[in-house]
Order: sequence, then structure tokens, then C-alpha cells
Amino acid sequence: MVAQKLRFADKSFIVRGRLKEAGLFGQHLFRHGGKMVVVTEGEIDALSVAQALALKWPAVSIPNGAHGAVKAIKAQLEWLASYDSIILWFDNDKAGRDAVAAVAPLLPPGKVKIVTAPGDCKDANDVLTRVGVSEVQRLVWDAPTYRPDGIVMGEDIELSRLQTIEKGWQTPLPELNRMTGGIHEAELWLLTAGSGIGKSTTSREWLKKALEDGIPCGAVFLEESKETTAKALIALDQNTPLSRLRENPSILTPAQWEASYRKLIANGRYFAYDHFGSVESDNLIAKLEYMAVSCGVKLCFLDHISIAVSGLDMDEGERRAIDILMTRLRSLIERTRMSVIAVSHLRKVGGDAKSFEQGGQIDLDSLRGSGALKQLSDTVVAIERDQQAEDNEERDKSRVRLLKCRFTGMTGLADVLRYDRNTGRQVVLTAFPDSVDTPADKDDEDPPF
Repeated sequence: MVAQKLRFADKSFIVRGRLKEAGLFGQHLFRHGGKMVVVTEGEIDALSVAQALALKWPAVSIPNGAHGAVKAIKAQLEWLASYDSIILWFDNDKAGRDAVAAVAPLLPPGKVKIVTAPGDCKDANDVLTRVGVSEVQRLVWDAPTYRPDGIVMGEDIELSRLQTIEKGWQTPLPELNRMTGGIHEAELWLLTAGSGIGKSTTSREWLKKALEDGIPCGAVFLEESKETTAKALIALDQNTPLSRLRENPSILTPAQWEASYRKLIANGRYFAYDHFGSVESDNLIAKLEYMAVSCGVKLCFLDHISIAVSGLDMDEGERRAIDILMTRLRSLIERTRMSVIAVSHLRKVGGDAKSFEQGGQIDLDSLRGSGALKQLSDTVVAIERDQQAEDNEERDKSRVRLLKCRFTGMTGLADVLRYDRNTGRQVVLTAFPDSVDTPADKDDEDPPF
């Protein structure tokens, strides 16, 4: 005898011998290999199953409860794998369910089946004594095959969900909308441009329109305070350059301040992130998830990626930090179905090539830091402008270039914009073809998210 487990009337027990070397309870009674083996959480449950199956099928139990299930199963993997079917019947409580979730992936795929005690029955012995032999037999023979989380049968995908209209939110840029279909639920968009070209300005223009369209929005502008972002939105609403408003707030009347404040800021749909000048990536992802889950945010603006990764303590540098952030961001988007528009910087241009600040053409390889930026994004939009052009009109003119769109597959030049210095607004110069039926033309006032 290797070990002995003594169980008393009050359900306490003691162990004599070397339990770690004993294997599964009852294992010594059965040969190596066969059609089916049932594994329970407790010894009495194994005896109950064996009795219900007329002692014709192997029934064993883990020796030390749910907390020791993984270790016990790992030690007997070869023996268990020799059976065509492995039935796991652990207790119907949290500890038992957690143990099944931990043990099932260790066993050969396709062989594992899971029994769950019905109703308020806790385990196999409970089913035997309260319901009867036939119910134990039915549960064993009808046990469903285990499938890991994320694996579903085609029949589990509802046809009605495939037939839903995937309507995207329309940005302020009509040609970009035509090429992309707009921003859809659970999409990750990347907005990029050279330094000082207008990434933040464009983000605020889009944020303003989304708020006006009734979409709950998150504003995570890491280069500025929450007050600056709010003031910038009010400046846009009042067609006033932000610089003028910051220098002289009195250029707007109290009524104008109040109207724009109520319209865009204090409207129940605007949520800002107060970063207090310090950013930690893990904390940032948690805050974004809170915005999505608790605040109901559907569209979040993150400006920008480089600052977001600056809080990660990574020996491998910025590239690895961006890989981690983008993976976490992608996972967050899939979990919450919130869409994110993230701002990214560009790498420096080498050699004699024209810099991005002088209107150089941008491609996907221009993104700074990591291949994950282009790989994990659904859509990548670039803004090109020569901020050093001698001609004032040319200096204020921007080209919008679509570098990637997973939804439509389209790429290329989109809208042309002009910055109006008198109003601080972006003006669309693109002549949009009337013959094209875009989502923006449809008579539907409801927000797409």
C-alpha cells in the first residue's frame, strides 16, 4: 500500500503514507487504455459513478480536491490519454468549475467531455442519492465534448447577426467616408502625420462631429490638459482659433461660452482622461476599459501612441513597448466593442528624401516604432502638408491619404483640406461626386454605434 486516506463522519480526513505517489484514486484497479474513463473530484463521487455504471467502466478521482487537480492530472497524463474518451465530472461549484477549466486543456483535444450536475445537485454522489442511477448514466453518456473558449461550431453563429447592417460613423471628410464606409464598431483607426502637420487638430474636428452626432466619446489627449482639450472644442464650435481664445477668453460672450460648453462638454456624452502629466500604459488601458464598460463610450480618441508607451518599463525599447500596447488595445477593442482613433508619429526620413514636414509622401512603413501599428490597425489615415511652403495657400493645404482599410480594401488619396486661419477650422476642398451613393446620403439619423 502506497497511501491511505481516512475520511470521518464530520467530513474531515487524514492521510497515511505517500499520497503524492499514489496516483488517482482507483487507478490501480483499471488497465492502461480503453474506451472511457470517468474522473471525479472526490473518492465517494468515483464510487457513485462506478456503482451507477455497474462496475463496468473505469471511474477514478483526483486524490487531493479541486486545488490539486492540475498537478494530479499532469502526473497521470499518459495513463488518461490512453483512453478514447475522458469524462470530467467535478463538483458543481466555483472551485470545481475552475478546476475543469484548468485541467481540460491539458488533455488530448477531442477526447475530453464535461459533465455538469443538474439543478442544485453538487456532485455525482448527490445525483445518485437524490435522482438515481439512470440520471448518472444519462449524464455520463450524454456529456458534451469540451471545446476551448473561442472555438464555436458554425451552428452557434446566428444567421440574423450575419444579416445586420454594418453602418459606419461618418467623419467630416466625405471622400474618406466613401473610401472606408466610415468608422465601424470595434475598429482601430490610426491617424498619422509629420510633426506640427495637424494630427491633434484633425482629431478634435472629428471628436466635435461625433459628439454632435450623439456618440458617447472618450477624449484621451496626452499632450495637453483636459481643460485645453475642452477649450479647443469650444473654439471649434465658435469658429475661433484656439490660440486667440487662450490669449483672450473674452472674445466670446458668456452666452457663447455656455452654449458650446453645454453642447459639447457638459452633455453626458463627453468623457475626458485626466492624466495629471503622468501616463502608465497598464493604467491607461484600465481607464479606457472603464470608459467603454462603465461610461458607455463608443468612440475613443487616443493622442498619442508614443506618450502612451512612455510609461512602460521595457528593456527592449519603444518597438517592444508599442507591440505590447497595440496588442492590449486590440484586445480591449474586441472585448468592449468600442472603436478607437489613435494618433501615431512618423519615423525620421533618411538621405535626401523630402521630410514629412515638407510634404513628403507617407506610406505604412513610415510609421514609427513597430510593425504592430500597421498590422493591428483596421484603417490607417495619413495627412500630408508642406508646412514650409513659400505660398501661404499651399502651406495651409493638406492632402488626406488612405494607407490601409480592412473594411473596403481601398487606398490612395482622399480629401484635400485647407486650414482657415480666421476660424481655426479645417475646410474640405474635395469636390465630392454627386453620383456616388455613400452611407452619409442615407436617411438615418441614429448614431451607427
